[in-house]
Order: sequence, then C-alpha cells, then structure tokens
Amino acid sequence: MQRRAPLLLTLAALTAAALSALFSPPVRAADEEEPPLDYAYYKARIAPLLHETCGECHANPRKRSKVGKFFLRPAPGRRIRERFHERNFENVLRFIEPNDPSASVLLLKAIGPANGGVTHEGGALLGTNTPGYGAIIDWINGAKRAPEAFKPPESDAGAPDFLFFYKRIEPVLLGVCAECHAGRGKGRFKLVTHERGEEFPLEDHYANFQTVLRLVTPGRPDRSRFLTKPLALADGGIKHRGGDRIKKDSANHANWLLFIAGEKGPPLPTPGEREVPVLTAEGLTIQAEDFVFEGGVDDIEMKGAQEFYVAQSGTTEGRVWTDVRVVDAGAYTIEFRVKPGTKPMRWGFDDRDARVLPIPPAADRKEHGFGITGPRNLLDGQTPLLEARGGLQLRKQVLHMDGRRGGAAWLSPSEVRNSGCAAQVKPADEEEGGDDALLLFDMDDSDNGKFAGLTDGGRRFVMGVIEAGKTRVLRAAKAPPPKRKKEDDPREIKVEYFAGVAVGSLDGKPLAFLNLDNILGRGRFGVLTHGLTEVHRVTALEEYEVYAVSFRTGPVVDLPAGVLRLWVELPPDSGALDSVRLHPTED
Repeated sequence: MQRRAPLLLTLAALTAAALSALFSPPVRAADEEEPPLDYAYYKARIAPLLHETCGECHANPRKRSKVGKFFLRPAPGRRIRERFHERNFENVLRFIEPNDPSASVLLLKAIGPANGGVTHEGGALLGTNTPGYGAIIDWINGAKRAPEAFKPPESDAGAPDFLFFYKRIEPVLLGVCAECHAGRGKGRFKLVTHERGEEFPLEDHYANFQTVLRLVTPGRPDRSRFLTKPLALADGGIKHRGGDRIKKDSANHANWLLFIAGEKGPPLPTPGEREVPVLTAEGLTIQAEDFVFEGGVDDIEMKGAQEFYVAQSGTTEGRVWTDVRVVDAGAYTIEFRVKPGTKPMRWGFDDRDARVLPIPPAADRKEHGFGITGPRNLLDGQTPLLEARGGLQLRKQVLHMDGRRGGAAWLSPSEVRNSGCAAQVKPADEEEGGDDALLLFDMDDSDNGKFAGLTDGGRRFVMGVIEAGKTRVLRAAKAPPPKRKKEDDPREIKVEYFAGVAVGSLDGKPLAFLNLDNILGRGRFGVLTHGLTEVHRVTALEEYEVYAVSFRTGPVVDLPAGVLRLWVELPPDSGALDSVRLHPTED
C-alpha cells in the first residue's frame, strides 16, 4: 500500500480550532459514514507497537492522571488478553481520523513537531522512515489483515490425528514437556512454544504435531518412542533423563494410546471463537481477566491482584463465567482468591445449583486484603462426597450417598438392632446462606424414613418423617445456644430409642420425641444436608458404637472429562474476584 510522505505541517497553519482537536478526541456528525478500521490489523501490527513505544507511560496505572484519556491496558509486563485488545481498540479509535493521517492525533503525537506533528511530553517516538510509522499510516488508510491461509491437511484413516493431538495431547506437552523440550530439547523432540499471552499460530501447533509423528509408529504404542520414552520404567518404558512422566492406566496414558491408534479429535475452533482454558493433571489458574463479564461486574485495577485487574462487584447483580476443557478427569482442589466484601459470592459448574463461597476469615487474609477460600465439601480421603457417585466403604458396609441436587444423604444399613444414632455437625453460618442438618434414622431408603435435626440456621430443633422424598415436621422446639469449649467444636444431634419412642436431643439435652413402634433400630441411618454443613462424625449406637464414620471437609471437586462452564456470581457488596486455581489433590 502506498504511504504518504512525512507530514510537514507548519505551526502557522494550525488554527485554534485545529489545536483544540489535537488534544481531544474528534467529534463526528451522527450521519457521517466512515469506513471502519480493521481490528485484526490493529491487533497484529498496531497493538504491539503501542505497548512497546507508549506502554511505559500510557499503560502505567501510576501515571494515569498525567496521560489523559489515552490509556492502555494492561500494565507493562502483564498478559494482554482479548478484552484488553478490544477496549484499547475502542480507545485508540477516538484519536484517529480514518483515511486522514494528517488529522489523527495518535500519529501526530508519536512523530513530534520536527516531522510535522505536535508536541508530546514523552517526546517523538516514531521516525517517519520506520516500519511502525508505515504500519500506522496504512492502518489509518484502511489496510486490512489478510485472513489466515493455513489449513492443516486431514489425517489419513488410522493414522495419528492432528485434531486429537491439538485438543488432548499438545496441552500436556506444553504444560509438562516444554520445561525441557521448548526449542532446545535433546534429539528430535523440540517443541515450538510462545510466551504466555502471545499469539500461537496454527502453523506452530502443526509443527509440533509433525515433530511428534517422527516418534510414533502408528498402531504400535510399544514401538513408539513418543510413549515409551516418558512411560514409567516399571510400566515398560525406557530410560528418560526427565524421569517418569506417564504411568500406566492414567488419563494421559489412555490419551497417548488413543492418539497412536488414530483416534479422531473434535473440529478446530472457528475463527474468532474464544479460546477455552484447558485443565490437565498439571492444574490450571484462571485470572479474572480470562472470564466473560455479565451484568453489574466490571474489571478494575486493584493493588495486590496477581495480574493487576480483578472482577469487582457492582451496584447490581452480576457474574463472570468461562468454559473449561477438562482433559484429565478426576478430583481437583478448587481455590478462589478474593478480596471479600460484606456478602458472599456464589459459584457453580454448568447448570448445577448455586453454591455459596465462604468468606475467608480476616485472620487468613494477606496484604491488600486478599484471601484464599473454597467450598467446604465433605471428603472421603481426597474424594468429594458431594460430587462423587457411588458409595463410601465403611467396615464392610457401604455409607451410601443420595440426593445430589436436592441435598446429600449418607446412609448405612444397620443389620444389628441398635439403641440409637448420633451425628456431630457444624451448621453453616447465616451469612453463608444457612443449611439444614438432619440426622436420618429408621430409613427404608433415601426417600422414606425419619429425621431429627437443626433448621433455620441452627435456631430450631425438629423431628419428623420423610415420605416420598418430602420432609414433614411433626415436632419442633427452639434450639438452645451451643455450649462449646472451643468455637469450632461441633454440635451433637442424637436420637435414642425407648420402647418404641424416639427421643431427639441436642448436645445431650432432650428436646423432642416421636411415639412410633417397635421396629425402631433396624433401618438405615445417616445425615442429610445441602452441602454447607460440616459433618464430622456419624455413629450408630447400642451400648457401644455399632457403626461409625468420621468426615473432614475440603475444597475438592470431582470433574468429568469434557467442557464445563465455571461461573461465579458477584452480588452487590460481595467484593472482588482475582483468580480461580484448580490443581490435583494430594494422594
């Protein structure tokens, strides 16, 4: 494209009106039609130039008051995400006159008075014979970036597939193997990598695919160094200076076998489709800037944030969300880094019910008020009972879990006639949304039986029956305040049987009873909550414990393979979300 000669404007030629226009965004008539400037060209050619030459001042939050309305995001050295490119593009357009470089403030400031521009406190930043100057001139004059021409060829039937590699294999290579093999690996295994936040062309993904193919014998995993090299020696692998990276029967091992066998992968994202974060066994951190913002939530600068910006609650309800592609299914610890307000946030996956995010205690908050929080799920070892399917093994019995969406009930068969059962629980605080904690007894199944426990945030003690999954309260009493030696001590709900009468007590004090029949003591027993109550222990009683199980809590979720939508609701006064981290649980 032909470029204009250097702009030789004389100061005398600038009228007062023109001077005013140079220092404020131009005002255009509502009916004036102008050809739009190309966003793709801006992102590829103009944005890197602006951050390199102007970012030191115009992207520095500490200098915001001095640089006026021409402010770039993010701060120098931070990752430039798509939402920042979009906002910067809109801001830059205010300082451009399409098809008229001589009236475009952005260019006049950058070249300085000596080249026909205007005075700029930061000095002249561009020479008129530089590639950057030419790129800006071309863009203002309507240059467009040519669409990506590269299309990976379709893989032959039965041969390793690029699409499967792109979705299931390469994320693990870049997250694990690139530590040693990023462009400087030994032998033939040299991976193409890019700095975080930089564009990763499809050609480079395909180059990594071609590198891997040289180490694969299609259909023969035992002869494919791509598998045998990282495979654990105990599982039939060969010596690898990087140590054991894949173990037999793991998720990665299964994916490697499918890849070598020619398994086909899903289609590539369409142009402009939002990149989906990938969760592998190496974990994943999602910054606030990576979410999609909806409603009254905005991203603002905040001291102490990991990447300077946070998702801040507004005056109206809002939320942020992102899709996450889970490559390696399993249990993950999920941690939210927040600067809490006076109300809790809520979160969830896909269309599951909203779950309250506990407010981190003041004592646990670090500098600038940020703290780590997460769901308090009941765990069996590292397995989350709320998210897991199946049962919990307990002394040759099964403590079965039911009611995933409407609450979680843990039941155990009582083959020996017993004289009662008890549970130690710590009810959820009202500010966290409250929860019911019901001790179930004489249960025919998870939908039919009897209960005693706490409702209304622990203020009311109730007894009643469950019929077809619906609870019916038959007795109710005011629950006395707890008498605890320690603040964190749980409360004990107990039901004891006396000649067909079930007596319910709280912390050893009888509060209600049900006059039933002599079949007491043979049904299943357990606990029903909605996921916020901490259950410490469940016990069947005779003169001694017949069955007992102890629980602990932790921020662990069980995630299936596939694409899940993670969302966080930020009601007014709920504070700010900085990041969400998912990492594998410890064995």
